[in-house]
Amino acid sequence: MSHAATLILVWAIALTTHTLAVEKGISGVSGSRFAGDVIRDVPREQLAFAGTRRSDLKAMRDTRNCERWIVVTSIFQPSPATRMLGQMTRQGWCYVVVADINGPSEYDDVEGVVYLTVERQRALHFQILDHTPWRHFGRKNVGFLYAIAHGAKIIYDTDDDNRLKTQQIPILGFDISGKVRLPGPVNVSWPKEPSGRPLVFNPYPSFSPTCGHIWPRGFPLDHVQGHGAENWTLTQATLERPPAVQQFLADEDPDVDAVFRLTRKLPCGFNGLPQNLPEVLATPPHVFLPYNAQATVHLYEAFWGLMLPVTVHGRVSDIWRAYLTQKLLWDVGQVVSFHPAHVVHDRVAHDYLKDFQSEGDLYLKSTAMVAFLSRWTSDAPTLVERIEQLWAALYSRGFVELGDLRLAQAWIRDLLSIGYEFPDLQLGKIMWVDGDGAPSVARLGAGGASGAGKQAEL
Repeated sequence: MSHAATLILVWAIALTTHTLAVEKGISGVSGSRFAGDVIRDVPREQLAFAGTRRSDLKAMRDTRNCERWIVVTSIFQPSPATRMLGQMTRQGWCYVVVADINGPSEYDDVEGVVYLTVERQRALHFQILDHTPWRHFGRKNVGFLYAIAHGAKIIYDTDDDNRLKTQQIPILGFDISGKVRLPGPVNVSWPKEPSGRPLVFNPYPSFSPTCGHIWPRGFPLDHVQGHGAENWTLTQATLERPPAVQQFLADEDPDVDAVFRLTRKLPCGFNGLPQNLPEVLATPPHVFLPYNAQATVHLYEAFWGLMLPVTVHGRVSDIWRAYLTQKLLWDVGQVVSFHPAHVVHDRVAHDYLKDFQSEGDLYLKSTAMVAFLSRWTSDAPTLVERIEQLWAALYSRGFVELGDLRLAQAWIRDLLSIGYEFPDLQLGKIMWVDGDGAPSVARLGAGGASGAGKQAEL
């Protein structure tokens, strides 16, 4: 390059630099001071500690550990039901209520409660927080993880309008306090599966309802008129272990769908199973039925199945959880049981047509959900992988959205990080003894209902 060309290039660079400096308001001689003026804003919802009070900081240092926890989420002021749950803390239960942004800022007049305010939740380390929306029933997942991280071995999953009849939470297989696991097997009533039975069972008619024909919320509408899905013959049986999920019925306003409420009269109660049989009904493997998040005991080996999906309505969330969890409970040698009514449902006023709209997925997709789950198989060697596979399968089929798969992955990581031990797969059987003393076996192949040897069906 010639000397003249070099000078021209230097001049061009200098001119460009000067032009850019002028455009940015930068002096070419000595520059300018950085003023530190506001150039952007941080939305309040992105601030993890906004509104944190000294009492919140003190509560965050709470190191209490309990083996028995009650978990509730609520957007309302304390109710008679939540205050009675507070009284259970006198018996050694711990009690956590999960707040939402449209709920009260304090819950101080409830005895013994740990109130996870919005600010306290934002300060927690759980990964699910990035996948859990506000104004959703699924905020309860935060309470589940909080309880597990603080020593839970039993979780009573309930609601703010399900009032205990007595100051007791009876748990099959434990003493009256719920503290001590009783030795030996447990006695249950066991439905005998009729020939050609459907995939689902309606437990409500077996408990002698006072209002005639009734079915639980989430029960496929194709079967509400019977079709072999109810009043199966019951026999006495003995389970080697207590059922990992134990559902209490509710009197006055039981957990039913909007179709029932729009076409039937309430109140309704349950008189229980026949008196010559154990009062608890345990359901056989490969028989689906919906259980709820309103009055249900979960033992430690079922904690992995507590997660409520958040991309569906809250009226759907716990039912989808129930169907998925049942499918995988059988893979760890466990079942679900239904117990006599131990709560009264003081349901607040609802618009039944709005409930009907909210429950749309239950009416339109429950039959397909049960049919799919009955076919689904996996040869994955761990429960963790099967949980992820099954949420992925539900997403791929349109039962939930991608956010729930991401939530499930975060849920698994959180459980692992707080030291939860996932149960091993039981590739053999669930054993029970019939009333006549003859041992019986429910075979559970490695792939669940259809046996081993197949990849997970996605």
